[in-house]
Formats: sequence, C-alpha cells, structure tokens
Amino acid sequence: MPFNTTDIVCGVKCAIEWAGTKEAKKHVKKAKNVENRAAKAKLRRQKVAWWHDEKNTGSTAYECHKYIRARDAHLPCISCGKDEAMLWVASHFRSRGAASHLRYTVQNINKACSECNSHLSGNIGPYRIGLVAKYGEDEVLALEHNNEIKRWTVEECETLRNKFRQMTKELEAKGV
Repeated sequence: MPFNTTDIVCGVKCAIEWAGTKEAKKHVKKAKNVENRAAKAKLRRQKVAWWHDEKNTGSTAYECHKYIRARDAHLPCISCGKDEAMLWVASHFRSRGAASHLRYTVQNINKACSECNSHLSGNIGPYRIGLVAKYGEDEVLALEHNNEIKRWTVEECETLRNKFRQMTKELEAKGV
C-alpha cells in the first residue's frame, strides 16, 4: 500500500509543513513496514519448504491433503476401519521423512483417523492391509520398493498444487 499524502494535506504548502512532523515520519515508516511484509511473504513462497507445509493455505501439501480428504470422504480409516473420528487426516503410508519423493503420490496418502496417524505412528500393519485391499498387492509393493531420489522445485510444487485444486473441484462438482 503506497503512502499517499493527499489523504492528510490540502495542498503543496501544507504538505511541505507536514513533511517535517513526527506524524509524517510515522506514516512513512508504517508504509515501508507494509511493503516489507509483502516482500517477505513473496520470498517465503519462493522457497520449496513453504510449498511442503500443510499449514500454509494454498501450499501444495494443503491442497493435496484437501483432495485426499475429499476423495476418501465416504471411506473409513484405512488403518483401523473406524467410520467416525474426532479428526480425519491425510496419512502417508511411507512417511515424508523416509520417502520424500512419495510426498504427493496419491496411492501413498489415504484418509486416516488422527489416533492411528498420530498416536499409533500410522498403524502401519493394518494400513498395509487396507492399502492392499484398496489398490492391490502389486501397487503396494511398488510403493514399498520405490527409492528414487527426488528434489522438488517450486515450479513442480506449484503445478502439482494446481492439479490437486482441479481434482478437488471435479470431486466437489460430482457431489462426492
């Protein structure tokens, strides 16, 4: 938001007098702070870490998890089979720390209750059984043996985010 003196002064003479006051300096400083915050926010979005943080509305992780919850809305927890939970989350079969290249692979991410995901560390044994039932043994083995090295770029994250947004809109349009 650029600084505008026409909101405060009536003319050139008044502006010259006003420019030397403490109030004028305070307005200039405030305008610079607003500009700095906007620039810092833009820089943060240029870092891959911002795109991976699901707490950032509009990040790739946020949109991916939103899609997974919409896709699996009618399904129970993949690990324990419960139909009701305090909180539903998008749970990774192979963790983001162990397999960051599978971070946005939709077969690796499924709806789970927060108890299985957080308190039971994914409840992996039953999770695998649920994955085999959902995708088949071959797909699960492919996930388990996929150990490629992947370094995400901002452009890839942005493209994936847009893809997940589109897939979520399509699901919502179908009424799922």
